[in-house]
Amino acid sequence: MRSNNTKPKKPYVLRKPDGSIAAGTLTYSFRKPKPGDWIEVINENTEYRNPTSYTNTVRVTYPNAVSAQAFGEYTKKFLKNLGYASNNTLMSLSVCSDDVNAPNFLDNDNIGQHPLSLNDFLGPFMSGGLAGYPHTGVLGLQAWASHITANGSLFLTNMPHIGISQTGNVGRMWRRGKTQAESLTDNTCGAVVTAAQWVMTNTTSGSAPVRGSGVFANNDQYYTLASILYTYKAPLCSTPYNFVLDSTKYGAGVKLATEYIRADADTFLTGASGIVAANVGSNVDVFFCSGTFINTDDGYEAYIDVNKFEKYNSTTGWSTTLTALFKAGLPK
Repeated sequence: MRSNNTKPKKPYVLRKPDGSIAAGTLTYSFRKPKPGDWIEVINENTEYRNPTSYTNTVRVTYPNAVSAQAFGEYTKKFLKNLGYASNNTLMSLSVCSDDVNAPNFLDNDNIGQHPLSLNDFLGPFMSGGLAGYPHTGVLGLQAWASHITANGSLFLTNMPHIGISQTGNVGRMWRRGKTQAESLTDNTCGAVVTAAQWVMTNTTSGSAPVRGSGVFANNDQYYTLASILYTYKAPLCSTPYNFVLDSTKYGAGVKLATEYIRADADTFLTGASGIVAANVGSNVDVFFCSGTFINTDDGYEAYIDVNKFEKYNSTTGWSTTLTALFKAGLPK
């Protein structure tokens, strides 16, 4: 019989009903132990590895940001209380197609920062492209929803990303394989910055982006992002945010542009051609979380800032009351 011990064992700890970790339960296994609520840990010493100083730095820009790992664990419990297990919930990720946003696995040497805690969901379907905008559109929603399991639910996250370095540079992060000096000019998200720079460079001409023309030839996602930001050209190009002309305004400009793209994606996803019965099915519970995915320097865990958490069902429509309940219980 072929042995599977060529793969490294993963560390697990047992979580008690109150959410705390049972002392002395750290164990190593090729798969999740049973019975009990066992969870993978990021390293052998602690569930969350970022120092408080990093969290405080991130919260200067996003006061309500929480650990991405904690977000995932909490979301699974939240949906469980609504009647759905993570292994019966099909997830769609609308995050940027950047390698740093790839799912993270303990036994793979990647640079992904997507939290381990979300790996328990089915999928994921990747609905995002550049800047995390759901570029797969209506057809992507239909494909995702068509794979729902019997008696299962759907869960979609809409989260463009932004980097924040431990030194407090917004829109920057220290990537693996680069020097710290190089990280000072590493745009995160580069697609957001590139689209915003096009708008601020061309806005005086008064010409909107033209699909398939010039830099937008064979560059449809770039065109979409520039078109979104072009509608916000007045505030984007104002003195506080024009980071093309003044590097001291870079962080505020990246944050503003990121929020514009997230809001536009929200409008599509919750609108008449987005998450509706024709695309996701009748009487199907669809959970929708919108926010910002916050990348960190290599070796540290990402953060998430939640904007909304809503539920859609063709019978009852959109339920927006879950947002306050969801945000109130997020680990601080």
